[in-house]
Amino acid sequence: WFQKMKKLVFLLSLFLVGIVHSGVPSIQDYKNKKSNNIYDSYIYGLESGIEWAYEHTYSKHAIEIYCKPRDLVLSAKQLRAMIDAEIDDNISFYTKYSDAPLLGLALRNAYVSSFSCN
Repeated sequence: WFQKMKKLVFLLSLFLVGIVHSGVPSIQDYKNKKSNNIYDSYIYGLESGIEWAYEHTYSKHAIEIYCKPRDLVLSAKQLRAMIDAEIDDNISFYTKYSDAPLLGLALRNAYVSSFSCN
């Protein structure tokens, strides 16, 4: 009985590994699946990383990369809209590198253009 259960767990693990998406999404992956919110957690992670990098850069070098209001909390829908606008505004670049994992760059550029310090 134990051997059969062990085999079943092993086969189930192989099956699940095949269906779980764990890679970093490319621009093309994002564009193909953005309607079902599959990358929301990833996008929130990017946003968090961008904000931590900003805090570090500002505290160490007094450089402001963008000027987002501190009390502004963006929803995943708003972040996706910002990414979409950045991709649309620079479509030739993002088309050329559509197989590259550039969502972080797109979000960073969207932050810089949306929350300009000027």
